[in-house]
Formats: sequence, C-alpha cells, structure tokens
Amino acid sequence: MRKLSISAFICLGLVGFSTPALAHNQIEDTYPAAGSTVEAGPVHIDLTFEEAPLDLPFGQGNLIAIAKADTGEQLGPACARIQDNHLITTANLSAPGEYKVLWREASDDGHVVSGEFNFTLTNNINYTTNKPGNQCFDENGQELDISKQELLSKKVQQGDGFVTGLVWAAVFVVLGSLIGALNIRRQKDARR
Repeated sequence: MRKLSISAFICLGLVGFSTPALAHNQIEDTYPAAGSTVEAGPVHIDLTFEEAPLDLPFGQGNLIAIAKADTGEQLGPACARIQDNHLITTANLSAPGEYKVLWREASDDGHVVSGEFNFTLTNNINYTTNKPGNQCFDENGQELDISKQELLSKKVQQGDGFVTGLVWAAVFVVLGSLIGALNIRRQKDARR
C-alpha cells in the first residue's frame, strides 16, 4: 500500500508539473470582431489578452500581420505595439474582400501562442492606398521591411507540437505509473 501511495504522489506531481505548459495567455477580444465587416481605410486592429504580452523589441515576438484570406498573401510587414494587455496596429486597406488577421503573442511565462481570424472589407468611400497592409515604423521612424521578416502567413508553430508532446509524455508516465502500482498491488495480494 505504501508503494501505491508513493506512486500516486509521483503521478500527481508529474501532472502538476505539466499543467503550467497549458496555461497560455488567452486572447479575450478582437477588433474588428471575427466575421465582421469594416469600411476601407486605415483599419485599427486591437487584440485584447488576459495579461500583458512580454515586452520584446518592436517587430519581434509580438506580431500582427494582414493577409488576403483567399491566397494567404501577407500585405506589409508584421508588427504590433503593446498597450497594457493589448496588441495593436493599423493596416491600410482599400480592395473590398475578405482579409485574415494573423497574430503571434509571447506571454510573460515565455510561451508563444498564435491565431488568426477573418473579416470582410467594403469600400463605399472609394478609399485608395499605394501600400496596402500593415504599416510598421519603429520608434526611430524606420519602416520594417517585409522581405527581412519571416511571414506569419506561412508560419507553422513548431512550439505547439512540442508542448503537446510534453503533455502526452506526462500522460503516458502517469498511466504507466498507475498500471505499475496496480500490478505491484495485485502481486502482493496474490502472495497472501
């Protein structure tokens, strides 16, 4: 019985150890809302998170990009400014159609989460722009160059697979420990 208690304690410890890997900074709200329709022009994009994102250099880690929903073509570089628990940017858009907002956020615990949502653009005011998409200027007024960035529209989050693998490994360790403890118990009972 003592070995069963020790095994159960170890299993609970492993489950408790793996749980923080699932505690990412969750997105609470978006503007524009997913599936909504907005008018052409400088479109303000605001993502609200449970907690403030990790303060990283501009154009790194915490990013928002705009892409055409049908082709996935990213329009302009990816960037975002942190304001409390918000990631914000502005994108100039004129061509009516469906667009995709792609985002990546680094939490203060070091975990990186990403997501996307679509919205529809109408142009009833005949707005035009020579540079559609995200306009990213750092604090020195230098424009970020899309050709020097990894595109969010083609990004595959490798970290998500790693975290999932850790969780599954912890589940197998817990199950293996419980099965082992039950086998020991059965052997003891059989000897009596």
